[in-house]
This record gives sequence, C-alpha cells and structure tokens, in this order.
Amino acid sequence: MDDALITLSLTAAAAGVLVFGGLALRATLTRHRSARKLDTALSNMRATTAQPIAASATPAMPPVAKASPHGAREAQQIQQQIAKVGQRWIDTALGRRIVTDEDRKLLEECGYYGEHARTVFGGTRIVLPPLLAVVGVLHASSILFGFIWGFVGFALGYLGPKWLLGRRKESRRRCVDEELPVMVDMLRLLQGVGLSIDQSLQVIANEFHSMLPVLAGEFGRANQQFASGRPREQTLLRIARLFDNEDLKGLITLLTQVDRFGGAVQEPLRQFGGRLQENRRARLKEQVGKLTVKMTMIMVITLLPALLIITAGPGFMSVMRSLQQTGGH
Repeated sequence: MDDALITLSLTAAAAGVLVFGGLALRATLTRHRSARKLDTALSNMRATTAQPIAASATPAMPPVAKASPHGAREAQQIQQQIAKVGQRWIDTALGRRIVTDEDRKLLEECGYYGEHARTVFGGTRIVLPPLLAVVGVLHASSILFGFIWGFVGFALGYLGPKWLLGRRKESRRRCVDEELPVMVDMLRLLQGVGLSIDQSLQVIANEFHSMLPVLAGEFGRANQQFASGRPREQTLLRIARLFDNEDLKGLITLLTQVDRFGGAVQEPLRQFGGRLQENRRARLKEQVGKLTVKMTMIMVITLLPALLIITAGPGFMSVMRSLQQTGGH
C-alpha cells in the first residue's frame, strides 16, 4: 500500500511538471512560428513595394506585376494573430485560475510587474505543491501520516508563496511610512533650487534610490509611463491606489493639483512635511505607550521575584532563625 501511494504521488508530481513544461513549450513554439510568418510577410511586402521603384527606374521594360497592399494587410493580420496566439500561458483561462486578479494586484504591491513575475508565481504554484506533497509522503511513517503530511505539504506549497508576498507587501508599506517625510523634504529642497515637478521626480528616481528604495522605484516607473505617453495624473494616482497610505494620497493629490494648475509648491510642501512630522511623532508616542504596557508584564515576571528575594529575604530568614531557636529551647 505504501509503494502504491508513493507511486501515485510521484505520478501526480510528474504530471504537473509535464503540464507546465508542455504549456511553456507550446507558447515558445507558437511565438517562434508567428515570428517566422511575420518575417516572411514583411519580406513579401518589401518585395512588392520595391517593384514599382524598379519599374520607374527602367521605363523601357514593361511592368511585370502591379503593386498591391496585400503584403501590408497580411503583415497586420499576422501581428494580430501573434497578439492572440502568441500570448503566454499565464493569460489563458488556466493561468487566470492559478494567478487570480487578487494575486496580480498583490504582485504589483510587492513591486513585481509584468508577465515574467506572474509566470514565475504561477509556475511556483504549479510545481511546488505536488513536490512538497511527495516529500511529505516519503517521510511519513504510516499511511495516515502520509495523507496528513501530503496534504500539509500541498497546502504549504500553494499558500506559502502568497504568504511570503503578503509579508513583503506589509514591509513595503512600513518602508513607505518611513520614506515619505524624507521624500517631502527632498521635493521641497529640489523645488527651492528651481526644478520643476517633473525634474524633481526624475532626480529622486535616478539619484536617491538608495535613500528611498520603495518610493524612488515607484516614481521611476511612473516617470517611464509618463514618458511613454500616459498623463502625469494617471501615473501618480496609480501609486496612490497601490499603497493604502493616506499621507501618500495627500502628497499625490498635491502634486497632481500643482501639475494641473501650476503655482508655488514650496510652502504647501513645508506645511505638509510639518504635518507628517507631527503624525510620526504621535505614532511614536503611541508605540512607546504600547511598549510600556507590554514591558509591565515582563517586569512582573522577571524583576518582581528578584525584588521580593532582595527586600523580603532577610526578614524571612530572621523569622526562620527565631522559630528554630524557639523550637530548640
């Protein structure tokens, strides 16, 4: 029975790996085939467009063929086929069930963008659960424990990557809370030397990545989207929706209003930075108060016994000596 269970687990793991490999191989082959068809269509289009030029250069020779836009239409149709057929497996129905919209949003909140990140996450969710299930079954001492450890391994393999992403998301949000006052001060400093909002954001994204690892990366991506043609307001509002931070939303609102209507921004940034410092001071006081409450129990457990021994120990010892002397007499 144990051999049959182990064989079934290995077969399931091998089937999962083969399915994932088959999907990846199919996507690669279709993309290669589509690219080859596109090259052929483009070469035919260049040949058809070169024929009228050759005919005008040699007017004595009769025209062999009449130019037509068939090659351009064919190239456009093949490009549309590539957009449909050459898509990655993560955008198929199976991929959307493995990597849901919530998981895609979580990946973006963790700083992982694009199809590559979604493909790695989906592949991990396909390969890791059966692998951990097989490891749990192989290390079990009985059939019952084999089922239990196999289920635990499968659950850890499926939920573990999302749990790690959740921890990274919370870590990035804490980093945003710490980096936001520094960014406001840097924006106010750059505005003071005469730079515009766009130039200030470019400098922060390019020069202060070590000081602001999270916000500099996000604003750098916003600058790239703005350079590709998206409105500045849309690129900044994406950052505001990405992090659940009211102070960051206030800063984004201030920057979008200045970008839309113009005006001096140094004084609003100074007031905003002062409010951030006050909020941060209030949060630190709240954390200190909570830490004091937590330390009270620790002091009672660790310091109170020692304090009782030091203060009441000599009195108890004298009482014990007196009782011993009274009993001796």
